[in-house]
Amino acid sequence: MGRRLTALLAVLVMLLLAACQGKPLPGGMEETALLDAGQEALLLLAGGDYGGVYGLLREDVAEALTAEDIRDLALRQLDGAGVYKQIESRMATGQSSDGEDYGVAVFYCEYSKKDVLVRLAFDPDYALIGLEIKKQ
Repeated sequence: MGRRLTALLAVLVMLLLAACQGKPLPGGMEETALLDAGQEALLLLAGGDYGGVYGLLREDVAEALTAEDIRDLALRQLDGAGVYKQIESRMATGQSSDGEDYGVAVFYCEYSKKDVLVRLAFDPDYALIGLEIKKQ
C-alpha cells in the first residue's frame, strides 16, 4: 500500500500543482457542475465516507487505489485540523497535464482547529481523477 499511495500522491501533486495558474475549464464543463461535484466529494471526505469518495473515481484511477488509501491520505492530512465546520470559499479552474484537460474544484474549509484547502480534479465527464488535502 505504501508504494501505491506514494505513486498516487506523486500523480496528484503533479496534476494539482498546475492548479496555481488558472485556465478556462475544458470544453463542455460548467463551473457550477464542477463545484457541485467537488462539494459532493468534499462532504464525503469530511464525513469519513471514503468508500463514497472511491466510488467517484474514474475507473483507471480507481484501479490504482482502494478506499483505505483515500482514508489513510485524509486522516494523515487532516490530523490536528479538528472537526469539519463549513466551506469558507470555493473556486473552479481548468488545467491540463499529459495532454488531458480537466477541471479543479478548490475549497477553503473551516475546521474547528485549522483551516483546510481541498483540491479535487475532475475529468470533463465529472469523474474524480485526483485530490489534495492540505492544512493551512
